[in-house]
Amino acid sequence: MIEQFGNGLLLGIIISVASVALSLLYGVTRIVNFAHGEIIALGAIMTLFFSNPIDSRVLFLDRYSPLGMNFAFSIIISIIICGIFGGLLEIFLFKPLRKSEVGNIAVLVVTIGLSIFFRHIYLLFATGKVQNFPLELERRQTYLFFDMTPRNFQVLIAGLSVMIFIGLFLSYTKIGKAMRAVRDSNELANISGINSDNIILFTWVSSSMLAGLAGIFQAIINDVRYNMGFLILLLIFAGTVLGGIGTSFGAMVGGLLIGIFVQVSVALPFMEGHTEAKNAVALAIMILILLFRPQGIFGQKERIS
Repeated sequence: MIEQFGNGLLLGIIISVASVALSLLYGVTRIVNFAHGEIIALGAIMTLFFSNPIDSRVLFLDRYSPLGMNFAFSIIISIIICGIFGGLLEIFLFKPLRKSEVGNIAVLVVTIGLSIFFRHIYLLFATGKVQNFPLELERRQTYLFFDMTPRNFQVLIAGLSVMIFIGLFLSYTKIGKAMRAVRDSNELANISGINSDNIILFTWVSSSMLAGLAGIFQAIINDVRYNMGFLILLLIFAGTVLGGIGTSFGAMVGGLLIGIFVQVSVALPFMEGHTEAKNAVALAIMILILLFRPQGIFGQKERIS
């Protein structure tokens, strides 16, 4: 049980970072982004592309062969690319849709279409093979009663640090306060002199960078797959709903709890031999939350549309 709790913390950190990204975007734009999983996968795939040795053939076409860069530098470049990707989506797709006053349901369908489209683009260029980052194997060590590799422990600390930074950023910076103002009321924010279009663009960029980082964390702990973001998307939505969609602090807590619940459930007697059903636990929690507290733990009723 202790070992599964440690695994749950690692999974919870990944879900928390991704849930915060999703919640930030929904809070400011009211877009439920089903393409969020593909941005997560983009971070991992680009890191693999930049960091793998030149003589390997991770990608399908030889002219897109890996570049053999330093791993840490590859992470930075990949996160920046994810941010640019999110910004381009806002500028060329979602901003025109918003200006045309396209309804939320139509925008939701657009995000589903984007998810399917980019997932198959990844399948074409990154193949369906399971890949791993060019990192050396490490022995498990004990950290505060939990057995994990030093690299996984670094991911845990990095994820916690990112969430603390996001919390401080939203609470004390001018941009963070502007984001919360646009979230509460776009009209009042504009009257107050806040350029809501710039804030929405910044939110898309920052949300996509966080999503890419979550994908990199996931790939470090597990592996790189073309559909890795889609496979974890249910858990991200469950964490966001549990904490309160539109509330970043709630998404942090909700994502961490979902990760722990899912992994600890594997150790339950009735789950023996059926560990692949562990995601059903997250779905059950999400349904119960929607039934008894639809706004989530930290959410407010008026934020649920």
